[in-house]
Amino acid sequence: MVQGSGYIGSSALETSVANAEIIPSAPAIWTQGYKIYKFAFYNTEACSIKINNGDAIYLRAGQGISIDQNDKMIENFCICENNIHYNYIAGY
Repeated sequence: MVQGSGYIGSSALETSVANAEIIPSAPAIWTQGYKIYKFAFYNTEACSIKINNGDAIYLRAGQGISIDQNDKMIENFCICENNIHYNYIAGY
Protein backbone atom coordinates (compact mmCIF):
# COMPACT_ATOMS: atom_id res chain seq x y z
CA MET A 1 0.00 0.00 0.00
CA VAL A 2 1.38 3.38 -1.02
CA GLN A 3 0.44 6.65 0.69
CA GLY A 4 -2.09 8.41 -1.49
CA SER A 5 -3.76 5.17 -2.61
CA GLY A 6 -7.35 6.18 -1.90
CA TYR A 7 -10.03 7.44 0.46
CA ILE A 8 -12.46 5.88 2.90
CA GLY A 9 -15.15 7.52 4.99
CA SER A 10 -18.70 7.72 6.19
CA SER A 11 -21.42 7.23 3.60
CA ALA A 12 -23.92 8.90 5.99
CA LEU A 13 -24.03 10.31 9.50
CA GLU A 14 -22.98 7.48 11.82
CA THR A 15 -23.69 6.72 15.51
CA SER A 16 -20.89 5.56 17.77
CA VAL A 17 -20.63 2.42 19.87
CA ALA A 18 -18.36 3.11 22.85
CA ASN A 19 -14.71 2.21 22.18
CA ALA A 20 -15.45 0.57 18.82
CA GLU A 21 -12.96 1.09 16.01
CA ILE A 22 -14.38 3.42 13.35
CA ILE A 23 -11.70 2.76 10.70
CA PRO A 24 -12.82 -0.37 8.83
CA SER A 25 -10.66 -3.42 8.30
CA ALA A 26 -8.58 -3.35 5.14
CA PRO A 27 -9.47 -5.71 2.28
CA ALA A 28 -8.62 -9.36 3.01
CA ILE A 29 -5.89 -9.49 0.37
CA TRP A 30 -3.85 -6.78 2.14
CA THR A 31 -1.08 -7.85 4.51
CA GLN A 32 -1.71 -4.95 6.91
CA GLY A 33 -4.48 -2.57 7.90
CA TYR A 34 -5.07 0.97 6.71
CA LYS A 35 -2.35 3.53 7.52
CA ILE A 36 -4.24 6.82 7.47
CA TYR A 37 -2.17 9.87 6.55
CA LYS A 38 -5.03 12.40 6.24
CA PHE A 39 -8.09 12.32 8.47
CA ALA A 40 -11.02 14.63 9.18
CA PHE A 41 -13.54 13.77 11.91
CA TYR A 42 -16.67 15.75 12.79
CA ASN A 43 -18.69 15.14 15.96
CA THR A 44 -22.18 16.48 16.63
CA GLU A 45 -22.09 15.99 20.42
CA ALA A 46 -19.26 16.46 22.93
CA CYS A 47 -17.18 13.29 23.22
CA SER A 48 -13.78 11.82 23.95
CA ILE A 49 -11.69 10.07 21.31
CA LYS A 50 -8.65 7.80 21.34
CA ILE A 51 -6.10 7.83 18.52
CA ASN A 52 -3.63 4.94 18.11
CA ASN A 53 -4.67 3.53 21.50
CA GLY A 54 -3.55 6.72 23.25
CA ASP A 55 -5.14 8.60 26.10
CA ALA A 56 -8.66 9.99 25.77
CA ILE A 57 -8.90 13.46 24.17
CA TYR A 58 -11.98 15.60 24.81
CA LEU A 59 -13.75 17.32 21.90
CA ARG A 60 -16.50 19.93 22.34
CA ALA A 61 -19.72 19.44 20.36
CA GLY A 62 -18.99 20.27 16.73
CA GLN A 63 -15.25 20.69 17.31
CA GLY A 64 -13.95 17.79 15.25
CA ILE A 65 -10.32 17.13 14.44
CA SER A 66 -8.22 17.21 11.29
CA ILE A 67 -4.90 15.40 10.82
CA ASP A 68 -2.65 15.63 7.77
CA GLN A 69 0.50 14.10 6.34
CA ASN A 70 2.70 16.15 8.74
CA ASP A 71 1.20 14.32 11.73
CA LYS A 72 1.71 10.72 12.85
CA MET A 73 -0.23 8.19 10.75
CA ILE A 74 -3.43 6.88 12.28
CA GLU A 75 -3.79 3.13 12.67
CA ASN A 76 -6.90 3.20 14.87
CA PHE A 77 -9.47 5.70 16.06
CA CYS A 78 -12.38 5.24 18.45
CA ILE A 79 -14.99 7.30 20.23
CA CYS A 80 -15.20 6.57 23.96
CA GLU A 81 -18.97 7.11 24.33
CA ASN A 82 -22.14 5.58 22.86
CA ASN A 83 -24.59 7.47 20.67
CA ILE A 84 -22.27 10.18 19.36
CA HIS A 85 -23.21 11.26 15.84
CA TYR A 86 -20.20 11.68 13.57
CA ASN A 87 -18.77 11.37 10.10
CA TYR A 88 -15.21 11.10 8.82
CA ILE A 89 -13.06 10.98 5.71
CA ALA A 90 -9.58 9.51 5.53
CA GLY A 91 -6.80 9.26 2.97
CA TYR A 92 -4.60 6.17 2.96
